[in-house]
Amino acid sequence: MIPVAAADARAFYAAALAGLRFVEARRPTGRRFGPEADARWTGFRGDLATADRIDLLLRDADAEWPGAFGARTVFAEPAVAEDDAFGPAWTSLDPVDAEEVWRTALSSGDPRDLDALATAWCAAWGITLQPVEVGALTTVDRLVVAGPSAIVAVLRAFVGRDDLAWTEQVTVVATPPSHRQLASFSTAVLNATKPTAVFTHGQAQSLVGRAIVSADATAEDAAAAGRSAT
Repeated sequence: MIPVAAADARAFYAAALAGLRFVEARRPTGRRFGPEADARWTGFRGDLATADRIDLLLRDADAEWPGAFGARTVFAEPAVAEDDAFGPAWTSLDPVDAEEVWRTALSSGDPRDLDALATAWCAAWGITLQPVEVGALTTVDRLVVAGPSAIVAVLRAFVGRDDLAWTEQVTVVATPPSHRQLASFSTAVLNATKPTAVFTHGQAQSLVGRAIVSADATAEDAAAAGRSAT
């Protein structure tokens, strides 16, 4: 795999833990955070470190919401099995970074809605979102989305709409890891059981749907989404 910059790895983990806090706040299990989870980890950990705990939590969540929490999709890792969240070549956080990311996640308030989650994701990756007009959506609409602001705007339009199906109606063109993580985590936001269709601009061929592109998309991703046919 292409080496992942240390700053990108930290941002990935910070955003992923915010996502875990979001799904745990929505449906508490006691398995991920809190006294019960800490006691279970203390009895289980042995020689494992905090970095291992984080990876185990993300692997577990990635199995529940396919493709939503692992690094495989975020960093477009080639030749990694779809049921493997990280792949054999992935390098986890070093112990110091892992402790810092974990403490920060626990000290932050639980993101309890999409806006709070988007704020946490923006803080992790250093990105600012802008308003995007989506328009009315129906069950027959197909969308090709590019840019984090567009992803959040479309997600907001899907939240609470049981008649819409994100993984059937939305395709995302996202090449930067930050954009890909937001797109892939949409599965968990909407509690979907299938992974989001996410393509790099080089993979995006013959996509079908109405293009919704925000100004923070890369030029290549915007062009690929713009070539979609309605």
